[in-house]
Amino acid sequence: MSVPASRIPLMRPKLPDATSIFPYLEEIDRNRRYSNFGPMERLFEARLAGHFDLAEHQAVCVSNCTLGLEVSLRMTARYPSGYCLMPSFTFVATAHAAVSAGFEPYFLDVDPNTWALDPEAICNRLSRIQGPIAAIMPVAPFGAPVEISRWTTFTRKTSIPVVLDAAASFDKAKGGRIPLVLSLHATKVLGIGEGGVVLCTNEELIKKIRAGRNFGFLEGRSANLPGTNAKLSEYNAAVGLAALDRWKVKRQANVMVAREYLDVFSGVSGLRFGPGFSKGAANSTCNVQFEAPIANRVIKRLDSMGIESRKWWNNGCHNEPNFLGCSGEELQVTQFLADRVVGLPFFEELNRPAIIRIRDAIESVMSR
Repeated sequence: MSVPASRIPLMRPKLPDATSIFPYLEEIDRNRRYSNFGPMERLFEARLAGHFDLAEHQAVCVSNCTLGLEVSLRMTARYPSGYCLMPSFTFVATAHAAVSAGFEPYFLDVDPNTWALDPEAICNRLSRIQGPIAAIMPVAPFGAPVEISRWTTFTRKTSIPVVLDAAASFDKAKGGRIPLVLSLHATKVLGIGEGGVVLCTNEELIKKIRAGRNFGFLEGRSANLPGTNAKLSEYNAAVGLAALDRWKVKRQANVMVAREYLDVFSGVSGLRFGPGFSKGAANSTCNVQFEAPIANRVIKRLDSMGIESRKWWNNGCHNEPNFLGCSGEELQVTQFLADRVVGLPFFEELNRPAIIRIRDAIESVMSR
């Protein structure tokens, strides 16, 4: 299906159709289990674990990524309160999860090349932070790969626990001893509507995270740990199973759009694609960084030409009204990126003529 010539939307999520989901819905009808870790949820969890080459119990499904971050942080942090270090250059869910878990966001600046926190650089800046550091929550920006080994070394050097917000990194994620949380939101490359999954090979920790998503029930129905209701329903799991059934096809379609973007924009100067956006990877968004601080002008101009675009992360969490009172360091790179990074249209049906139209519109803005 081609994109209408009149307007190019920012995204058009595509979940499994009713026909592919229906067999799983029939199974739910037969089972009469609708939540509380029924057969669909358990099967989906097992298939996710297999997808990431993990043991079944090392993948824990949650009702959404934000709650997955909250539960993981609560079970991982070394203190029950204090600072949770994180980038300001992230979606607000990162900061909301920390607050919901009982921590105060402390905003750090990111590396200008990776758009992410640099563990070695942060080690050298820790002494400047006045107050208890309970944990740190690095973010994989827009699905970039996560270097788990570097953060494992960071924890070994500093004793600061890590939870990885890798919401959009489904195609690049790997399990490790550090909890890594993925989003399965409808807008993500493997979408199920609402959902998420936590990957972790630390046996004791993943057991606590599993309990934390179910009211803190560690054994039986006793609330041995802090908890919440972050259970994934059978219906979302059914969508997830259907999504996994067609993952290879969806991934290939996604990769082809990325290849078209990289090819069409190959001769364009004055911008670069975001970290992790490559020909061989499946992405849920397409972000470009302009050399000049023209993000707002580009968005306005594209809109006037019938092309939707967006600053996915606005101007950094530290500028969001709810987080204005939070502490942090100077955020020069964050502001630099906020003035230059724009999310462009990206979805499976986006074709080459539409991408050429996007390129031509952007070049018309940069030539002014």
